[in-house]
Amino acid sequence: MNITQLHYLITAASCGTFTKAASMHHMTVPTISQSIRQLEDELDTVIFHRTKKGIVPTKEGQLILKHAASVLKNVEMMKQELSQLKEDSSETIIISTIPGMVPQVVQTTIEFAKKYPLLNVQMIEGDTQTVLNHVNEGYASMGVISYSSEQQDDSMEWMPIIQGKAVLIVNKKSSLRFLDAVTAEDLENEGFVLYKDEFIELIAQELISAHPTNRIALSTNNMDALYQMVVHGDTITIGPDFIIHSLPSSYQEQIVTIPLKQYHSKPVFLGRITRKKEQATRMVEEFTARLSELFNR
Repeated sequence: MNITQLHYLITAASCGTFTKAASMHHMTVPTISQSIRQLEDELDTVIFHRTKKGIVPTKEGQLILKHAASVLKNVEMMKQELSQLKEDSSETIIISTIPGMVPQVVQTTIEFAKKYPLLNVQMIEGDTQTVLNHVNEGYASMGVISYSSEQQDDSMEWMPIIQGKAVLIVNKKSSLRFLDAVTAEDLENEGFVLYKDEFIELIAQELISAHPTNRIALSTNNMDALYQMVVHGDTITIGPDFIIHSLPSSYQEQIVTIPLKQYHSKPVFLGRITRKKEQATRMVEEFTARLSELFNR
């Protein structure tokens, strides 16, 4: 039994004669007749009564025709879904991300390259405002940023991936590491290295201004430069606690996070942003789900 036989069977029943069925399929009458005869032999059942006026389904034939129609319908649905899957798998995803999320985006891209060979992923790095612009202008399929609840507005669709809180990040040699929580009054004569982000800069402004001897040593969106300064430059920084897990182990082993007392109750999120009222594609949703698994495992 094969799909072609089922097509001949359905057409013959619909036309009422092998002659008309043969014409519909651009085949000879003997070919159609022989195909259906082979099907009858295989099923050990007479499907049609042959008469001088044409063919009429037997009782058993009616049952076979019912199931044959169902099989062909399922085959057509399968073809449509396969076609859609291939179309999805061959799409291009442009991901705009803040630098701290690059390792997870790259890891997910490597996995998807093996799973979906036709998928084209393009990654762009930028600060938070750049990522917002890329998505808002329709240049990027999705953006990956960290943000506070105050930064969310109605211009985007915001989808949290992981929730954390802002912390002070110091190297293990810093005397601050012994504190259970840090206030602005604890920070004196400190050099700050800051990631260029509105939320981080707002917190830093309050902490730095507490003492005139505090200063900003470096502002950058280069994560490697930032953490080299913390580890080797005797400086401190501020960031969401979940960012630590995206750092190389060589950095993780040499830094300590300390809660910021003023901000311990204010959540910060790592999340995906997409354009308002624009349905994310299946591949974008799957990519996002994998990123979530990497951060929440």
